[in-house]
Amino acid sequence: MEDFYQENAILETERLILRPLIEEDALPIYHNINHDKEVLKYYIARYIEKEEDASVTKTIECCKEDKRYVFAIVLKETNEVIGMLNQCNSMNIYFHTIELGYAIGKKYWNKGYMSECVKEVIKFFFDKGVNKIYCSAIPENINSVKVMKKCGLVYEGRRIDDFYYHDRYWDVDYYYITKEMFHVKH
Repeated sequence: MEDFYQENAILETERLILRPLIEEDALPIYHNINHDKEVLKYYIARYIEKEEDASVTKTIECCKEDKRYVFAIVLKETNEVIGMLNQCNSMNIYFHTIELGYAIGKKYWNKGYMSECVKEVIKFFFDKGVNKIYCSAIPENINSVKVMKKCGLVYEGRRIDDFYYHDRYWDVDYYYITKEMFHVKH
């Protein structure tokens, strides 16, 4: 697992470039994610009122320190940052399991971008030695569940009152795919 983390890893799909999140991405992330209450309904991040308060510094620093990936999702056609995808937990010599988290701007929903992105990241992590990848969603987040299923993840179970967000407790559904499941399909 020594060579698992590559600080400057760049992935490419037909329509997207996935590259490390950088400070200059703060404004597009603000406009697409942190300043949109509809996006933040299910994506765990704080709402930012003013553009001048936009920042991705803590996210970048935490991920680098923990050797976790955080990708800016860039639309090839316009070179615009439309969202982000991050590795939510560190991989180590005992656990070869990681969780993915993702968000994309509302104007890019239902165009297949997130499924395209997640499929590529799944392949990337399995090539790096990960054995199991999982994602989670509040059951009401139908679009995220669709992304997971489209990417080959299967339902594993529900945790009741799993986290506290927006002044209430939420149940969370977990979906997973293993390296073996992925290779059977591809």
